[in-house]
Amino acid sequence: MDDTPQQPKSTPVSLSMAIVEKSALQACYMPFIKDGGLFVPTTDKFSLHDEVVLHLRLVEDGKKLLIPGRVVWISPGVGQRGTSPGVGLQFMGEHRFRVKQFIEEMLGDLSKQPAANPAY
Repeated sequence: MDDTPQQPKSTPVSLSMAIVEKSALQACYMPFIKDGGLFVPTTDKFSLHDEVVLHLRLVEDGKKLLIPGRVVWISPGVGQRGTSPGVGLQFMGEHRFRVKQFIEEMLGDLSKQPAANPAY
């Protein structure tokens, strides 16, 4: 019998990501996800609907955001376009609209254009 304690699924997992420039933010932003979302490169294993807390650091701006989210997209590894393994997180929580608005304001006109090389 395995004595390793299992983390309950209801406990959100923490992920961290630092984004250095706006083009990287644009590549990770997933505007087609309801309430907004970000692709987070990771080799950690997740299932759809897993709850995650993203610690996002925007280096260029000096901002740190704590974003609750839910896994809605899973990229297992290098795809046809050379995508990285990772997960797409849908913003959740009472501030999800403010997070989406903040990111879109940071991106400015870039938020209205598809990313040339999306991370997902």
